[in-house]
Amino acid sequence: MIEILAISYFIKQIKKIALEKGIKATKWIIATVASWFILEIIVFILAFTVFNVSEDDILIIIVPALLTAATSAFLILEMLKKQPKVESQEIQS
Repeated sequence: MIEILAISYFIKQIKKIALEKGIKATKWIIATVASWFILEIIVFILAFTVFNVSEDDILIIIVPALLTAATSAFLILEMLKKQPKVESQEIQS
């Protein structure tokens, strides 16, 4: 549940900032969601293989996986904030 709320928060912020800057939010949202799930899966795989964590100890893995995923979403949001504002060009007749 926390994961869904966090992703929703980042998507809402991306839409807001992209709208202010005149940038399409689609690629930023896709990058955020994709990086979130890919990094979460990588952390799970590494934890199960490197640290030999059993299935019973999955709660120990959830916290670092969520923190890593949230950090990636935060970094993408910060990259969007650094993008220059796109001025809309008026069509001249």
